[in-house]
Amino acid sequence: MSLLFESAIGNFDLSSAALHSPADETFEPVRDDPIPIDGIVEYASYHDQLAHPEKDDWIVIPLHSHNSAALSGEYLAFTEHALHGDVFIYDDGDDYASVDQDTFAVSSLANRVRFWHSDYAPDDPPSYFDSPIAEREPPRNPLSDDNDTDSFFDELESFVQAEMDAQRDENRAKAAASTPEALRAEGFGAIPSLASLGHPEDGVYRFRIDDEQVDRQHDTYRVVQSEFRIFEGNEVLLHPPSKEHSPDAFPIPATVDAIEGLTVSLAIDWYTIENRSAVGAFLRQKRRDFALTQLLNPVPYERELAAITRVRERDDQRALLTGDTAVTFGDTAGVKSSQQDVELNQEQELAVSCALLADHLFCIHGPPGTGKTRTLVEVVRRSVEAGDDVLVCADSNQAVDNLVAGSSTPTETDDRSLHAHAQHGAGEFVLRRVNASRSSNEVVGTQYATCDGLADVVAATNSSAATLEREFDVLVLDEATQATCTASCIPLARADKVILAGDHKQLPPFSATEEPPESAAGLSLFEHLYADGGIYEGVGVQLRTQYRMHRDIAWFPNSRFYDRALRQGRDVTALEDRPAFVGYDIGGSEETIDHSKRNDAEVRLVAHIVGELLADADLCPSEIGVITPYTAQANAIRTKLARHLDSGRDITVDTIDSFQGSEKVAIVISLVRSNTTGETGFLGRPLDGPRRLNVAMTRAQRFCAIVGDWYTLRSSADSTGEDTDLYDDLYSFLENTGRLRQVEPEFIPVPK
Repeated sequence: MSLLFESAIGNFDLSSAALHSPADETFEPVRDDPIPIDGIVEYASYHDQLAHPEKDDWIVIPLHSHNSAALSGEYLAFTEHALHGDVFIYDDGDDYASVDQDTFAVSSLANRVRFWHSDYAPDDPPSYFDSPIAEREPPRNPLSDDNDTDSFFDELESFVQAEMDAQRDENRAKAAASTPEALRAEGFGAIPSLASLGHPEDGVYRFRIDDEQVDRQHDTYRVVQSEFRIFEGNEVLLHPPSKEHSPDAFPIPATVDAIEGLTVSLAIDWYTIENRSAVGAFLRQKRRDFALTQLLNPVPYERELAAITRVRERDDQRALLTGDTAVTFGDTAGVKSSQQDVELNQEQELAVSCALLADHLFCIHGPPGTGKTRTLVEVVRRSVEAGDDVLVCADSNQAVDNLVAGSSTPTETDDRSLHAHAQHGAGEFVLRRVNASRSSNEVVGTQYATCDGLADVVAATNSSAATLEREFDVLVLDEATQATCTASCIPLARADKVILAGDHKQLPPFSATEEPPESAAGLSLFEHLYADGGIYEGVGVQLRTQYRMHRDIAWFPNSRFYDRALRQGRDVTALEDRPAFVGYDIGGSEETIDHSKRNDAEVRLVAHIVGELLADADLCPSEIGVITPYTAQANAIRTKLARHLDSGRDITVDTIDSFQGSEKVAIVISLVRSNTTGETGFLGRPLDGPRRLNVAMTRAQRFCAIVGDWYTLRSSADSTGEDTDLYDDLYSFLENTGRLRQVEPEFIPVPK
């Protein structure tokens, strides 16, 4: 029923307690609002220690003191009487007597069980209550009034509209700088060649795709969607056959009205076109070699706007997001279920217990390697055992599949995944993965493409949750710090309770309008509710035992980002004959490639380090990862590894943003920036620059190498505020512990 009642039950000794004998109390009504006795009795009924040893039909209800939650050493007994119904039994001096539940609930004696309900939390907790979470957590930073509340939801809607405008501008610029053929080759929505069919029908212009563009091995049904990534409802740009021989208004905006086989029907956005007559006359002629490029897929944004409206109109969720209610802990899921994973550590058990007890919200802060996924799987298993329907979401398909399948293969099951306990594993519940057939994970794609019956657990991306036509008791939102408030509203609108899990010390959500996001709308729901300055600041549990990294790798992130709160959960050994953590200081030079950055000296040094790891450390390519902030550097490193090493193509090379959520035995980080002016770009931004370094370093298990020009990094002209000394501190740590290597580019044994 509540955290306090759970603690009281644990401290209540029935063997030394006495059945209450009323003295001054009477059962005359003294309360206008009855104490919610049903919930207290139900909660007590799940505890064996409250079963009376001599009366099989008695449920013992401990009494607390008159004005505090201190245990009194007395109790009442609840039973279902054959004649009188639900009654409470007490000692009247000569024999047992009873009072019916309705009379008891408004009596003065009911005041002595009121603190067992989360709605009546005492001002001062009793001495036996040692939970880090209070019985009832009021908002720490609520929005102050109704105007602020309305403004918050208005801001969410404005943010989505701004994101749409920013995406249109980005796609319009992309189309202007490239060709439809090149865009299609990159996987962007584009049809390079269309023939106009002339006069419109009902104001809609029809175009047909040239047959030679289509792979005839495939059926024409949905060929436009699958081959050209253009869908009904998309906003598009229509490009003319010739810019020189067409009206100046081209390319013109339109909306895909319908797709039938190879025919695409467009509704032209005439309101944005000045010379409408000239454009109309041009379109009414049958012409070849038109082209189409995507301007916007409005579906994700429309889903967010609809969800914001839905959350805004729900009193419970509106109050939760604005701080107009307290966070309480009265759910019975914890006592309706039993511990499944007996190897959870203390913080993980506490996180699970609080998540199950929470009525509407709980947050789990999971720094890298602390077993966040394992903890969430236990929450899901126990919620299902308690009879709850569970929606499991994350912002990306990769994150959803990590919860569903983990590292499972068709022949081996990851015991820490939902897959291990679902219908293809232990059979504890039925699991459905929305759009499983599109998953790149082999286990997910083959085993969860279909689902018989109504699933107990449904897994989906935040956006795909909008397609579900059912409600859920519990939402488990993983990687909650990577999704904006607006995206998180989609699954939130479909659940009564939400468990948020993530790490607000890692990368913030991506935003097309803000980089990094600063407004509440652009922040994650996790930060809005839990992080410093959040509505319910600190109301959650931080997992503190990390199992991934060697202690030398973990030392700097732990000190810098986690206030030294993390401790080692196991002994992770370093690679033989090399330190677990090492830095390389190299002076190369950077160059700009298509708005990105590349540093060839660092490319060569990374290739040399990777070669040593393969040759001397007895690692296989799949155990090594290379991380860099810049796409151009990632491309250059891939090319160099492929040319320089026999197995170089098998090394994972990616940007920091793409690597978040992954881990490797060995990680090599290339920071790229090298110039005389101290320009470090987004590495030096105070809001997300430190988070990028944290993500990169904490991907490593046994070896981490950081390659950079430490002169540039330490003299950053971009940094402001408390994080200006980030790279200076890291440099000092490396140098003072003998882990810094000076490298001259001309001596790197890798050809240019």
